Amino acid sequence: MNPVQIIVRWKFPLVVGILLSLLYLHYFENRAVVEFEITVSQRSWFTFYWAGEDEGYSRWREVRTRLSPEQKTYRFYTTDFRKIKKLRIDTHDYAGEAILHKLVIYQKGCQPIDFVGEEDFSRLIPLNQIESFTVDERGLKLVSTGNDPQLELLVQLHREGSGTASKAGIILAIFLVVFLFFYFTEGYRDEMYFVPLFFTAAFILILVMASISKQNNHPDEYVHRDAGEYYQTNWVPPAVDDPEIAHTYSVYGVSRLNSQEISYLFIGKLSRLVSSLNVSNVLSLRMFNVLIFGVILLYLLKSPNARIMAIPFLLSPQLWYVFSYCNSDAFALFISFLVACQLALSRSLLNRYLLGDEGNRNIIVFLLLGFFCALLFLLKKNYLVYIGFLVAYVGWRVLFRIEQQKRRLYLKRLVAIVLVGLSLAAIRLSVDYMVNGMDRTAKMERIREELANYPYKPSTPLEDQHIFLNRKAHGASLESIIVLDRWFEKTFRSAFGLYGYLSVVASDTYYNCVRYTGGALLALMAVSIVFRGGISGNLLFAAFLACSGALIAVSLYHSWTADYQTQGRYLFPIFPMACVVLYHSRNLMQGALFKLFFTAMFLLSVYSFVFVGLFQLPKV
Repeated sequence: MNPVQIIVRWKFPLVVGILLSLLYLHYFENRAVVEFEITVSQRSWFTFYWAGEDEGYSRWREVRTRLSPEQKTYRFYTTDFRKIKKLRIDTHDYAGEAILHKLVIYQKGCQPIDFVGEEDFSRLIPLNQIESFTVDERGLKLVSTGNDPQLELLVQLHREGSGTASKAGIILAIFLVVFLFFYFTEGYRDEMYFVPLFFTAAFILILVMASISKQNNHPDEYVHRDAGEYYQTNWVPPAVDDPEIAHTYSVYGVSRLNSQEISYLFIGKLSRLVSSLNVSNVLSLRMFNVLIFGVILLYLLKSPNARIMAIPFLLSPQLWYVFSYCNSDAFALFISFLVACQLALSRSLLNRYLLGDEGNRNIIVFLLLGFFCALLFLLKKNYLVYIGFLVAYVGWRVLFRIEQQKRRLYLKRLVAIVLVGLSLAAIRLSVDYMVNGMDRTAKMERIREELANYPYKPSTPLEDQHIFLNRKAHGASLESIIVLDRWFEKTFRSAFGLYGYLSVVASDTYYNCVRYTGGALLALMAVSIVFRGGISGNLLFAAFLACSGALIAVSLYHSWTADYQTQGRYLFPIFPMACVVLYHSRNLMQGALFKLFFTAMFLLSVYSFVFVGLFQLPKV
């Protein structure tokens, strides 16, 4: 075999090796690590801005981390300090005192920038809203007059050596591992084989995150946890004004127990079962989401045809993240994926029943399918758009995939299943009204007014409300939400790797890699469908784009008129919709390009989950 043939045969692992080497150089060699200790009196933000010699500070060049009075030590990655000249540090965002005990900045190949004593802290220049700036044995004591105290540092780095030999050794090791992996997995290169391997890796990472991360360091986990704990010993929803559940209400004056979501019942019951094994209460409440991801993995091992549909679940670490802590988003993704598989796969239990293969007498199958349909109606509200997509998909399937003589039977049985599902879901809602009465909504408004923090109460004057509420009423235009507040950018980042309370972030380069690689994958699918999918493929893709656009528009409008939230998980219904479209379009796409982009997205997701999420979130 000549060198050209060798390169052709091993071109894919060669590209992967180059990609991983570039990622290593950027993320581990060309980024600084910041470690600091600080004491604050309330929840706040610590923000780094950086700039070149002739540049001003900008939101496009910042890293933020969430501060808590209960925590002192923090660590995060930032930009390459060899390329900047000045740094602005906003220690907190409230009027009052904060004490910066220690600040150390590490840059590969340079001496650390270390602030521990008076001489070190004197290098920081007060810029704005600082009443006093003193150093004692505890560190830098800073008292601010407003919510934007600023310090500036002129960056001076001292080189310590190039480290070329160690870099070359690590890059060589990367190529060796990649080539050995591809050599020993030659029989698993088809999606039918390597998708389960990727899912297994994701499952292990989810289990690790669930096991080692501290409680209440994930978005709103404490309110999800409280709702799950209630159902450890209860079966029916509580009265909204029951004093026993007052602790489950958030600062908004809203409890997850007030929602119609069924997931908390399952979380609570499994938690009680798992806790009998001497597992901590936090981990027992997280195990439901971990196990349902494991169920998806088992389903893929049993059903090879479902593996293509599952690929979108490997494209974002944010999806794995929601399976690693207590919340209701994971169950919604789980049910929506299973329903998508049942509707799309030709030999699924649902399609065999709808087309008559299961016979008219199989009442057990009928009730089971009705039960899963009921669960679909008891998910988070943003999944109503997903249900709309399923309605459009059923119409598309009847038109293009079902034989004309079987369409009547298909629709008749499907309508019957939906009616059973709606009836079962109505039972759940009826129980809630039996407990709370027909004035349930009025009771919820009263309890919200009573228990919400002052900035979140409905009666609070507009000028005193939290700045994120009612942005439109405060005079903010939709353009300012999009352009100045970067709604799309922040939502994108929180959909592809943003951890904790939106404070554990990766570098700009990571998000750019995801943006370009994911965009290339989406473009490949779009071009393939448009030019090779025919009328049927284009209609299905148009339904996907319309429903995705509607979901994005609703989320944006909610941020503008109600509560400014740049949370990518609000857009998660797009992923199971993409599963359906990918299943019907995979054969239209060029195989090597698809595998390259897909593998790159998976590797980027692994990097984010491990080196951003697992490394930076507080551990037990």
